[in-house]
Amino acid sequence: MAKFEVNGLDALIGDLGALAQLPDSVAEDILTAEADIVEAEQRIAARDMLKGPYSTGKTASAIKRTKIKKTKDGKSLTIYPQGKREKGKRSAEVAFIDEYGKRGQPARPFIRTANERAEPKAAQAGEKVYGAFLDRHGL
Repeated sequence: MAKFEVNGLDALIGDLGALAQLPDSVAEDILTAEADIVEAEQRIAARDMLKGPYSTGKTASAIKRTKIKKTKDGKSLTIYPQGKREKGKRSAEVAFIDEYGKRGQPARPFIRTANERAEPKAAQAGEKVYGAFLDRHGL
């Protein structure tokens, strides 16, 4: 008769259970690492793509991230042009018009372009943080 023996299965099950409950600090570190990349890329794209006779550079300098918030699905943050211009128009509204255009003003999709450029670097930064977490747990 065949004999099947497993050693260390309880420890593995415990480790996998611990990984399933990702600590808030690690989730926040992952978000922060990814946001660093995306925020910088959006500023670069805004400076590069929003040139013209009326360009002031204010949209690029207004791009900031929010604080990390707890949501029903985990944690999140948002990166967008914040604040108001001198005439009271919101920076996000100006960026929306730049992104999608309007009659007589073609779209200049700097946010989409930046996010597409940042995606692989941001994912890699998040994976690096998660990898360090796994290494600390010996996995």
